Amino acid sequence: MRILTRAVLICALVLAAPRVHAEDAPYPAGRSSQTIDGLSVELGIPEKLSKERPASLAVILHGAGGSATGMAAALRDWVPENYVVCAPKSKGDIWSASDVASVKRVIAHLRRVLPIDATKTHVLGFSNGGWNLPTLAFDDGVRPASATWVASGCRGATPPKWAKAGLGVLALAGTKDANAVSAQETVSLLRDKVRNVEARFESGLGHEWPSKLMPYLRWWMGAQEGRFVPGDDMNLAWGASIESAVANLKSVKKGGIVVYAFHADDKDKPHAKVLQNEVLMNGLARHYGSQLQAVKLDQAEHAEALAALGVTETPALVVLKKDGKPKTLLMGAKKLKLRKVVGALKSLAVNKKKPE
Repeated sequence: MRILTRAVLICALVLAAPRVHAEDAPYPAGRSSQTIDGLSVELGIPEKLSKERPASLAVILHGAGGSATGMAAALRDWVPENYVVCAPKSKGDIWSASDVASVKRVIAHLRRVLPIDATKTHVLGFSNGGWNLPTLAFDDGVRPASATWVASGCRGATPPKWAKAGLGVLALAGTKDANAVSAQETVSLLRDKVRNVEARFESGLGHEWPSKLMPYLRWWMGAQEGRFVPGDDMNLAWGASIESAVANLKSVKKGGIVVYAFHADDKDKPHAKVLQNEVLMNGLARHYGSQLQAVKLDQAEHAEALAALGVTETPALVVLKKDGKPKTLLMGAKKLKLRKVVGALKSLAVNKKKPE
């Protein structure tokens, strides 16, 4: 009788206990295959994921007939950088509206069960995945920090109002890819409608994954969500020597040099972060800056050379004439505003017209 009573009690306790749902159990660190909202999903989870150090989330849609494993592998280097990588698989060869709706629920699910900073969500789409990316990129619930079209482009979609201040857009393609035209058109379509937009191309590549552009993509995604390391900047093609820059300009009649002076201690200066992540990323700053020889110098290693240019604090930008003589020195938060930086760069740019 006691045995029966005990068995009944245990059974009652089991039935009364709350059921454990998938969203109550975080996924394991490392690579794993999961089924979420009816979709097969490849996940990459950082080893030291914690509430004290919430991760970013990168969600990538594959191309027609593509695989989730291939897309997850393309971003595997992101995982150690504290990104949760999510690569779902469509139910068919291409993405349907219901598949993409499921991906939105997958995103919401991962944000609930893992320590993810929802403001640091990034969405990417390759080929067919790119044509279906607007459903995620412009969704009020997903509200990503960045959207990247790969071997594709944005078309037939209008960004929401929040995108103008909160969404960075990048289009990547090979120069021999038929979709390169759509990638370029993404810039004109979304200019002034999103925080920033640009297109980059890998020379000689067809309709394939642009692996040579991945270092830039990873840096750019980090900048969109606010990651900042002084001097870790890819806005311009920085060289490491003023002497080399002067030598490169000897055979031309016009031109100039822009020197970016930085120091590790700049990490605690808000205007230093704004300079890299916003001012130098601005379309006009890049347009004029790319026409100059660009040099990046660490003050800890080049204090004497920078002092000769008048640099007494970092960050600083110095625009030099083609012979290396200083023309404009910009230091301090008030001087490193967008208008002043663009004006200084434009002063020695060969083409002073705004980009079309």
